[in-house]
Amino acid sequence: MIRRDARCAMWTWAATAGAALGLAAALAGQARVFRIKKVGEYPNFIALSGNGRVAYVTSFGTGELLALDLGEKKVVRSVPVGDEPLGLAVVESEKAVLVACKQSGTVAVVNSDTFRVDATIKVGAAPNAVAVGPRGYRAFVTNFGRTKEGQLDILDVREKSVTGSIKMGLSPIALAVSPINETVYVCNGGSNEVWVVDPNRRTVTNKIPVGEGPDGIAISPDGKRVFVANSRSNDLTVIDAALGKVVVTVPVGKKPFGVAVSGDGKRVVVVNTESRNVAVLPADLSSLQALTIPVDKGPVDVKIAPDNRTLLVVNEQSHSVTVAEIP
Repeated sequence: MIRRDARCAMWTWAATAGAALGLAAALAGQARVFRIKKVGEYPNFIALSGNGRVAYVTSFGTGELLALDLGEKKVVRSVPVGDEPLGLAVVESEKAVLVACKQSGTVAVVNSDTFRVDATIKVGAAPNAVAVGPRGYRAFVTNFGRTKEGQLDILDVREKSVTGSIKMGLSPIALAVSPINETVYVCNGGSNEVWVVDPNRRTVTNKIPVGEGPDGIAISPDGKRVFVANSRSNDLTVIDAALGKVVVTVPVGKKPFGVAVSGDGKRVVVVNTESRNVAVLPADLSSLQALTIPVDKGPVDVKIAPDNRTLLVVNEQSHSVTVAEIP
């Protein structure tokens, strides 16, 4: 387990930067990349079906949820879900896709078979992101709330209702749920912290300082590490979940936003919005020699397919999805 502070990590990164860039360029040339065009208007976030054959994308500009057939490389279905849809999550056990609609103040429940809205759940004002617990019956939604304080709503997926809310700090945006114990990690952009929430006791158990502008978060499949993309400090914070503290901070590209960890726990991928690329690192950070892959204009979110090597990147300003198969 890495136990380095941010200054040590910065020095190590700088010392290896030249070699890293050379390796990244070589590996990027080997990556197979193709683009799916005409993906709604200003698409923002993406989720994958369990088998990895279908990608679901929120189209912010049209208020729709889109389904992309990755074999056919095109949008095959769409359904209106609400005003300004943002974050989403797939619940395989319920054949449902949950979509947070910011302007509507709702979470739409879309049946993945019929591709119709089965229910609309009213939550707090301005919901941003949604994540599902490992058992599939409970979901969590961040929203900015109606005052300076935001909140975390807890949903019963089967009953399609809100069962409780927890006060958060200023501008709670992204969140991740531990696959081991259902602990919830919330990025609070207003305080540059990650808040750790026990959903059973409905209490905040820890507040962890991270970089500036934490906008993206992901957790390793074993629940041991939490990765936070900080858009204003241009770095990736790595948190030891057991210790509840930062173990290393790694510079990445310009304005990192979305972040994902592969299902085998070996890779972490960060979307660098202003660099127009994604950075791929070993999740254990045994090497800081990042592979970078160029994508379209305005990348914001990324997911990794079940094969652990196919990346899907949503490009908001290009209205497209980039699919990259890395070595």
